[in-house]
Amino acid sequence: MLIYLYLFAFGLGGVLLLGSIFIGDKDGGDSDASTAEHFDHGVDDSHGTLAGLFTAFFSLRFWMFFLAFFGLTGLVLDGLDLVDSPTAALVAALGMGLLTGLGTVAVFRNLSHSETSTAASAADYIGRSGRVMVGFAAGDLGKVRLTLKGTTVDVLASTEEERGFVVGDEALVIAMNDTTAVVARVSGG
Repeated sequence: MLIYLYLFAFGLGGVLLLGSIFIGDKDGGDSDASTAEHFDHGVDDSHGTLAGLFTAFFSLRFWMFFLAFFGLTGLVLDGLDLVDSPTAALVAALGMGLLTGLGTVAVFRNLSHSETSTAASAADYIGRSGRVMVGFAAGDLGKVRLTLKGTTVDVLASTEEERGFVVGDEALVIAMNDTTAVVARVSGG
């Protein structure tokens, strides 16, 4: 009799998972943030605490994964007679459903809170050399092209050296004044 429960849970969980994969977020907003908010319904994200464990049960994401893996595990174990007792299959299915549901909620919460910054800071510019794109003399502004974090960046540049820079010269960033790089001539240049 439990086979029908497993089949129903697997079918409903599978439909919900496939729907979330193929339909996703069609609002056009920030897909990661709005999808997490959509599936967690604004649930408190106190992950890592006992309260965070219980709030996972209010998440649609938890129930999608719980139902799908509860049903799948039950179908495999009980439907294929891989265990002797239907009770053992039920316990294993409940355990697998809880484990995958809670694990998925925890992973998505951690991913939504991880902050990685690929934006370059002023310290990333100092010590970098690049090619002059727009020539300049002492007291004037020019432009230097640098490669930072795998990205080509054009930055305004000035110098305190008497001899100016022409297009194609190599310049070394020695300081940053807001968004303007203070450059010097590369040794031997």
